[in-house]
Amino acid sequence: FLMVARCKQTGAILGSPTHHSYQKTLREHHARTCPNAPFDRFKADLEMVREPEAIEAWKKSMSTRTEYAPKDRQEGEPERLESMDAARGFLLAFRREATVISRNQVRFPGRLLAEMPPGPLRDCVRYALDRQRDFPLDTANGIRGRLRKEGFHLYKKGSKGITYACGVRRKCRDPKSSFSDAMQKIFDCLDKTSGIQGKDVALAVAGETADDAAKARVLADLNFLIGEGYIAKLHDSRLFAQPVLSTQAQAKEEAANEDATEEK
Repeated sequence: FLMVARCKQTGAILGSPTHHSYQKTLREHHARTCPNAPFDRFKADLEMVREPEAIEAWKKSMSTRTEYAPKDRQEGEPERLESMDAARGFLLAFRREATVISRNQVRFPGRLLAEMPPGPLRDCVRYALDRQRDFPLDTANGIRGRLRKEGFHLYKKGSKGITYACGVRRKCRDPKSSFSDAMQKIFDCLDKTSGIQGKDVALAVAGETADDAAKARVLADLNFLIGEGYIAKLHDSRLFAQPVLSTQAQAKEEAANEDATEEK
């Protein structure tokens, strides 16, 4: 043997291209280590090694082989299985009930998808993943349950709006409730121009000529309203004032949002 193939990814010596088991070894190694890569690309990336040490190491490894023997062998079953594929085929043919469990649904980490060998099962998982990427209702419902369990509060802006998760329960301004003049100015500012940041609110409410102490008082009132749930602060620091709704109307809106979300 003049050369042996070596996998660049794992460093494993796969044998000489002229050996009768070479193609079989390539297929098994490809299915075990990089099933997502096309076989032709995997084969093209192999490194041909001519060092005598590598060739001798491979020849030594070929002097022994692993065989599998069935436990509790029954009449009509083979005594020896010469490869992993043969052992897998034996289990499916003679020990299916003991090795394969049928389930309508299974849950496993998404990272395992890359390790699954090509076949119908992997295709089904890929189809389900692509479907969720197009319309992630099941994913959203699963995340929603986890967020509620961790103490987050969820609400939607409008019947078809975005669902927001917040650590503070939302409070809408009741028409009968009243706020201090300073806080009302903050609401007026956000009702007029929503989506601005805290520094812009402080500047608009306190005035451009106000000193730092006046702006700090506005920010203190703003943080209080955020903590109470009257104003929503998004991840990018944009601010939105919650709408003016009666307590009953707010409860009905939240219930309608919940029902609409679960039914879609």
